[in-house]
Amino acid sequence: MKKMLLLCGCLAVLTISCAKDKPAEPTPPKLIELKYNAAVEEGGIRIQFAAVTSDSRCPTGTQCSWAGNAEIVLELTGDGNQAAILNTNSQYQQSYRYNEYNITLKELKPHPEAGQQIDVNSYVAVLTIEK
Repeated sequence: MKKMLLLCGCLAVLTISCAKDKPAEPTPPKLIELKYNAAVEEGGIRIQFAAVTSDSRCPTGTQCSWAGNAEIVLELTGDGNQAAILNTNSQYQQSYRYNEYNITLKELKPHPEAGQQIDVNSYVAVLTIEK
């Protein structure tokens, strides 16, 4: 009986110590919609949607030989200041690493429509931020 109790005690200690060694679950990316010229603070960094440098995405209602691309600039402030240039087209840079964070442009709204000009103030960058 004493051996059985000792064995159960050892198993309990082993189980507890193994549970402590498990790596922490990764936190899911945080989705942020950031309006043009607006800023957000996340984890000690400030992200500002500073500019849309180009938008050649294929407008809705037209046929294009390629999907096009929109390029934006994010001003990052925290441990130093940096500018991140991100694109909607996967052929170009869509993510930027700043400090411990990976910032990715998922979408730029609104999508162009044939015959309509987009007012720069109506742009919204959809970003994910993950540590």
